[in-house]
Amino acid sequence: MGEAKDAEVYEEDLVDYDEEVENAVDGAAANPSVDVVKKGYVGIHSSGFRDFLLKPELLRAIQDCGFEHPSEVQHECIPQAILGMDVICQAKSGMGKTAVFVLSTLQQIDPVAGQVAALVLCHTRELAYQVC
Repeated sequence: MGEAKDAEVYEEDLVDYDEEVENAVDGAAANPSVDVVKKGYVGIHSSGFRDFLLKPELLRAIQDCGFEHPSEVQHECIPQAILGMDVICQAKSGMGKTAVFVLSTLQQIDPVAGQVAALVLCHTRELAYQVC
């Protein structure tokens, strides 16, 4: 019984993105004078990765992978992470959280032949492959 209560408390701490959008839409239906603003990938991002002033080799790699515009989490976190600030972000799977720390780490290091510049620890093989 205690485990179920702990699970409920844990779930309350996490943001449920679908629920927020549904509540906003329901509220707008009840009150037609309320404008609903849906945040999404396309409408928010008019900037590109070039705006982050990344190293040319990073920009080429991003372009080679087919990415044109940063996701919302990347747009918010990469500038802070590049400056060396601590960043905690939460987003749905596939929104680019891994790219935030990979790009900011690669931007900050000055590689020296024969020396380790960064060490990344991952808790799953799949994540390690993605980071690699």
